[in-house]
Amino acid sequence: MIKKQPHPEESEDRVRLKPFLGMRPGVYLTVIYSFIILLIIFFLLVFPGLRNPGSVLIAKTQPAGAAIRVNDVYMGTSGNRIFLPNGTYIIEAVMPGFEKQAAVHTIKGRIFASLFFPRKEIIEFTFATSDPMSAFAVYAADFSEWTFGGEPTSTWQVPLSLSEGAYRTGPYAKDELNEILIAASRFTSTRSALRDLIRAKALLDNLGNAPSPSALLSSVSGIIAFLSENPGSAQWILSLLPANSPAVAAIESSQWFKNSSYSPSLTPGSANSRRIDIAGLSFTNIPPASIESGGNLLLNQNPVKIKEFYISDNAVSKSLFETFLEENPQWKDHYTNYYPQELSLNPMENRDAVTGVTWYASDAFCKWLSGYLPPSLSNMEIRLPSEDEWSAASLVVSSMRNPGWLWCADPYVPLPFIFAKPEAIEAVSSPERSLRGRQSYASIETRASLPPDVSSPFVTFRPVIAERK
Repeated sequence: MIKKQPHPEESEDRVRLKPFLGMRPGVYLTVIYSFIILLIIFFLLVFPGLRNPGSVLIAKTQPAGAAIRVNDVYMGTSGNRIFLPNGTYIIEAVMPGFEKQAAVHTIKGRIFASLFFPRKEIIEFTFATSDPMSAFAVYAADFSEWTFGGEPTSTWQVPLSLSEGAYRTGPYAKDELNEILIAASRFTSTRSALRDLIRAKALLDNLGNAPSPSALLSSVSGIIAFLSENPGSAQWILSLLPANSPAVAAIESSQWFKNSSYSPSLTPGSANSRRIDIAGLSFTNIPPASIESGGNLLLNQNPVKIKEFYISDNAVSKSLFETFLEENPQWKDHYTNYYPQELSLNPMENRDAVTGVTWYASDAFCKWLSGYLPPSLSNMEIRLPSEDEWSAASLVVSSMRNPGWLWCADPYVPLPFIFAKPEAIEAVSSPERSLRGRQSYASIETRASLPPDVSSPFVTFRPVIAERK
């Protein structure tokens, strides 16, 4: 028997809403839907402004890139969007080398649509400096520090500190800024630093603006003159070029390369046998000397003059340095005894020489030892030798041997052949101090450097007695 299927309409269940409080379903559903829509609008357009009233602050600075502080709290850099609740704030703009700018600002809020269209307030600062040389020197010093880190990689980048400083101080461009640029060029030991240096030169020549074609030509001519005036420039540029670069062969075959080798010569005065003994250290007299550098007209016209001085025959002994520490215990943290007496593992030629001493502690020791100078030497001081003094001493005293690397007084620069004015060199300074050594078997002088707060088991120091600066 075939059963008859029910008609679809006969299987449907119908639901009918009942009236609510005397209202038909169509009326109260409309009310409910309207309330939900109004609630959504309220939480999207009104509630954010009630819950967190305030405005977005945008601080603009000229030059750009300043740090923005709100009530002495760092909040970002100029141009960033900074949300602040209603209230009164002290807004400060800070940029290295420039006078700090500040203003008291009252922030107001907006209630409606603040989530999507927040209220914006713009405050502007214009920086000024009465000493553009010092301002630019801040960026040049940062540039010198980054050059000690080597070439950048895909995971580690180097900021364009020098060209950023040239952009910011360019409007105040004076001859002093170019002197700072030359002093900074003495640290250009990587290709990235060279790019930064060239970019900074172009910006300074165009008062901090993007260079025009004529300004670029002027910058190029200045760079050529700079390279031709400094000995060793050809070797310097070659060291920064890739080995397979076509420019390498062109430079090596050029007359510029053949004529610009850096070969400083030192002419010592007549030697004598005068000696001074201080606190167990014996000092040998080094007569006045003159250093000239072939190829550098400026240095040839004004050769470096080294005044008479005395250099210690030996590095400072461990026992004498420990006497200094007993009287000055604040320097104990700057001394690490890598090789105690019982170990006898000191690889230095003179095992009695103190090692593990920072540059700061070595300098403090020299000042302490100056107190033992007799009244007849009141115009003299004991200090670390300069690199030039060490070169003169190693030439005059042929029997002098180093137990290792020696701290020098000079801030270290990778390219010492580049001539710069002393005040510019001092303004830029260096994050590291020079080390000098001499390989006794070949009488070869070597240069190196370390940060002044770092010690090493291979570094000691040998003081000099020289005319007080």
